[in-house]
Amino acid sequence: MSQAVRMAAVRSLLAALAAAAGCVQTPAGVSAAPSWWRDRVAYEIFVRSFADSDGDGVGDLRGLTARLDYLNDGDPATTADLGVDAVWLMPVFPSPSYHGYDVADYRGVNPQYGTLADLDAFVQGAHRRGIKVILDMVLNHSSSVHPWFQDSQQGPAAARRAWYSWRDALPTTGWRRPWDGTLAWYALNGSYYYGLFSPSMPDLNLGNPAVEHELVDSMKFWLARGVDGFRLDAVRHYFESADGVVVDQPESHAFLRRIRTALEDDHPGVLLVAEAWAPLEIATTYRGSGDEAQLGFAFDLADALVGAAGSGDAAAVVNVLARTEAALPGEARAFDAPFLSNHDQVRVMRALGGDAAAARVAAAALLALPGTPFLYYGEEIGMQGGAASDDRNKRTPFRWTAAAPGYGFTTGSAWFSATEATGVDLASQQADPASLWNAYRRLVALRHAQPALADGDAVRPAVTGGGPGAFALLRAGAGQRVLFVANFAAAPTGAFSVDASGTPHTLESEGLAGPPVPGGGKLAFPGLDARAWAFLQLE
Repeated sequence: MSQAVRMAAVRSLLAALAAAAGCVQTPAGVSAAPSWWRDRVAYEIFVRSFADSDGDGVGDLRGLTARLDYLNDGDPATTADLGVDAVWLMPVFPSPSYHGYDVADYRGVNPQYGTLADLDAFVQGAHRRGIKVILDMVLNHSSSVHPWFQDSQQGPAAARRAWYSWRDALPTTGWRRPWDGTLAWYALNGSYYYGLFSPSMPDLNLGNPAVEHELVDSMKFWLARGVDGFRLDAVRHYFESADGVVVDQPESHAFLRRIRTALEDDHPGVLLVAEAWAPLEIATTYRGSGDEAQLGFAFDLADALVGAAGSGDAAAVVNVLARTEAALPGEARAFDAPFLSNHDQVRVMRALGGDAAAARVAAAALLALPGTPFLYYGEEIGMQGGAASDDRNKRTPFRWTAAAPGYGFTTGSAWFSATEATGVDLASQQADPASLWNAYRRLVALRHAQPALADGDAVRPAVTGGGPGAFALLRAGAGQRVLFVANFAAAPTGAFSVDASGTPHTLESEGLAGPPVPGGGKLAFPGLDARAWAFLQLE
C-alpha cells in the first residue's frame, strides 16, 4: 500500500470517528494538525535591507541571525525585543535581481545573503526563540536565467520546452497584464513565450505534472530543513484560460489544493499564506473549503485602516469588516492576515504624511483585529522610506541607530538609502517610553497576554455618538472579553456609548478621557482624545 493510500485511509478513519463523536470534520485531504499561526504576530523582512554582517552594504542571513533577539529573545519578561513570533522572509533564493522574485534556483541561497548553512543557522536560531519561519515561494514564474528556461528556449524539441508556455504566433485576444493592458508574450528564437510580470519572469506551466512535482519537492526540501511555511506569491495568476484570461482560474484553486495535500502528507503543520491582491470577496476564495491556503492577506482591510487613520473616518473600516464577516463566517474568519503595508506599497508613515498619532491608532486597530497580523520591518519605528515610486524606496535599510552613514545597518555603504526624520531609528525609540516602537511592543505583548485578542471571536458593537472617527470591536474567547475602542479622527470624540455590558478594566490605552461607566447594557465613555484608543477587559 502506498503512503498516499495509507494517508487517505487514516483521514477517512479520523473523519468517521469525528462524525460519530459529533465533532466538526476537517475537509478531506486537509491536515488536522494544530494551527500554530492562530496566536502569532508575524513580521515581514527583506533580508537585503535588515542587517549587514560583513560591511558590503547588503543585508545578509548572518546579520539577520545576529538580530534575532530584537525580534524575540525568547524571554517574555524582557522589554528590549519587539516580541513577534513568526517571520516572513522575502525571497532568499539565487536571483539576478535585487528583489529576488525571479528565482534562478529553488533549492539554493542567494550568495549575497550567505550559504545554505547560514539559512539553516537562522532557522535553528529562530526556533530556539519560539519564532516560526515563512519563506516567500514564487511558483507562478521563474527567472529567465533559470536552467529550466535556458533549456526551454532552445526550441520545440527541448527537454523542458513544456515547462513554460510557448507559441509560434502572438495571440490576437487576451493575455494582457490586468494593471496596464500590456500583451505578456515576448519574442525569442523565432517563437513567443508568456511572462505576465516581465520578460525576465517567464511563467511556469503549472499544468505540467513534472513542473508541479519539482516545485512541491523544492518546498519539501525547505520544510525538511525546518521551515514552517510559505508565503505564496501571485496566486491569482497561477493559471490562464485558453483565451487568455490571466486571473482567478479554477485550475489555480485545484493546484493549491493539490500542493497543500502533497505537503501535508509529510509535514502536517505547514502554513500556506496566499497573496491574492484583489477585493476581499475574491481574495477569500483562496481559502477554498478550508483546503487551500490557511491565511490570506487582507488588502481591502489594509487600505481601510490606513485610510481611516488618515481621513479620521472609521466608516471604511466598518464597511470592510462587515464584508469580511459575510465572506468569512464563523471559524473561516481565521483566514484573515491583516496588515498595514508591505514591500509593494507606500509605507504607512509616508501614506499618513508623517503623522505619528495616526500611525499609532492604525497600529492599535491592526493588533485588535482577528486573524494573524503581519508587520512590515521598520513600520514599528515609523520609517517612511524614499519618496520616489521605485519599489526600492519601499524597501530601504532598517535604521538601528542614529549614526550616519550606516545607521547600524552596515559599516560600509548601504545598497540603497533614503532620508528619514530625526528619531526614526531603533536605539532612539527604545530609549523613549512614549515612542512608536514602545507602543508597538506593548500592543504585541498585550495581544499575546490576552487569549481573546490572540484567537477570539470578533463582533462590532453599536457606537452611539463620538463622531465619524469612533469605532469599537469586541473580542471574546477563552472565557474572556476585551473591548477595543478607537477614535480615528484628529479631534476628540466627546461623550459616546458602546453597546457592551460588564465591568471595564483598562489594559492599555492612549488618550482615554476617563473610565467608562457601565449601565443598561452599555458603556458610557466620557470621550477619547484625537487619534486615541483603549483596550478594556470586561468582567
